[in-house]
Amino acid sequence: MQRIYVALAITALCVLVAHTPAAAASPADDPPVTFRSDVSLGRLDAQVVDGGNHPIRGLRVQDFILRVDGKPQEIRNFQSEKVPVDVVLLLDVSRSMEPHIRRVATASYQALRMLGEDDRIATMVFDRFTRLRMPFRPSRPNAGRELETVLDRESFEGGTDITRGLLDSASYLEQNARRDARRAIVIVTDDQTERSRNEAAVLRALTRADSVLSALIAPDALHTGAAYRRPSSDDGDRPRDIFSDLFPRRFGSYQRYSRTQSAGTSEIANQSGGDAMAVDQAAAFEQTLERIRERYALYFYLPEGMRASEEHSVEVLLTDAARRRYPGAEVRYRRRAASVNKTSTECSSLARIPSGK
Repeated sequence: MQRIYVALAITALCVLVAHTPAAAASPADDPPVTFRSDVSLGRLDAQVVDGGNHPIRGLRVQDFILRVDGKPQEIRNFQSEKVPVDVVLLLDVSRSMEPHIRRVATASYQALRMLGEDDRIATMVFDRFTRLRMPFRPSRPNAGRELETVLDRESFEGGTDITRGLLDSASYLEQNARRDARRAIVIVTDDQTERSRNEAAVLRALTRADSVLSALIAPDALHTGAAYRRPSSDDGDRPRDIFSDLFPRRFGSYQRYSRTQSAGTSEIANQSGGDAMAVDQAAAFEQTLERIRERYALYFYLPEGMRASEEHSVEVLLTDAARRRYPGAEVRYRRRAASVNKTSTECSSLARIPSGK
């Protein structure tokens, strides 16, 4: 009989253990962080530099404070150099830009080493119109060869519309970049445009594309902030358009000038969280690509009640502890953000040039 009681006691103990909640066994274990599918996820890329404008590496999520529309938001995920990069190289091929594009092409083979195996680069050119020279490709040698092709194929005789080039490149990036990639446009220009400037429209386009703008600025060839550009070769040939070969080339033409103005490229780059460097600085192209890779990606949930299609003001600060470690540090980021899981139906007006033509 005693054996029966012992067996019953052991059975009861086993039943009790089986029904004990598993959480009680390890109360100190933290649940894994997961992303909810019923909310909009936002992402913001930020760069942190010291007082000498050198990137600060090795920061952690605990070093940042994030506010969206003035409200503190928890940073749900945090990444640095592991994020793949999609870069659009946007080249100004208007008059006076050929020596500067040649300088970038010469430096490209060294600079492109900053990109990783999972990174992609596309090449676009613009004067008064924007053209896609090379769509996104992962191969760095292809990008270097395409820069040489630009020098061979482009006449460098057109006018310039920098705002249109920036809008078209942002539209291409929005439609063709990978959803999980860090996005950037690197423009090489002298910042002199014949058409109107519109910083607000370009910044909105960069926000929709979730992109930063980095600028390599060439010195004004005419050494004036409000330069005059010589008109394109076709401007003086209008009599020949009517009378064909009855008149020699340039007969009856007069020298007309097209007044240009700054497109605000450096200001747009700074407001987007990017950099503006002189293209004739040693290793400027290489440093630009390196800084794009060294940015921090901060992921956060948009506050409840906010729609994904809306833009939101954001603020990124360093904590007091981080500021004490890095006095004089500056956080550079785009002040507007949108959801990273929304889609776009906008179209681009740019033309694509087949490879090798």
